[in-house]
Amino acid sequence: MEQTIEERPAKFGLVGFMLGIASLVVILIQLSAFFEPQEKSSGSIIGEIAADIKQSAARALTGDSAPEPTPAPQDYSQLVTIAALCVAGLAVVLGGIGLYRNEPHRLSYMAVGIGVSAFVMQYVFWMAILICGVALLISIIGNLDSIFG
Repeated sequence: MEQTIEERPAKFGLVGFMLGIASLVVILIQLSAFFEPQEKSSGSIIGEIAADIKQSAARALTGDSAPEPTPAPQDYSQLVTIAALCVAGLAVVLGGIGLYRNEPHRLSYMAVGIGVSAFVMQYVFWMAILICGVALLISIIGNLDSIFG
């Protein structure tokens, strides 16, 4: 008696792998666009932040009200990032479905791994940016008296 093993094609694993790769590429492009050259230099932006801190402190001491903020221009980068993270979540789910259906495991494992890595990469990047921003603000506030004399 011969045993036959039913080979299932890796449909869910393959689709999950493709979606995971697409989301990882989009996340990488978004992160590289973060370091794109701006129209203002870093020194002028840091100086503007320091001046805003000084003016805000002066308004708080005198009791004046804060001026109305100007609306920011439309930016779709957050929407693209959210869509890429949703696609990464879909890749994880499809990889899990592929594992549940006993498809060949390699693509399903890679779909789950790449989908999770897109989330982790986004989280670690923004955590590093937040830590650097806090360190920069602490140094600005510590040197505020030497900046403005």
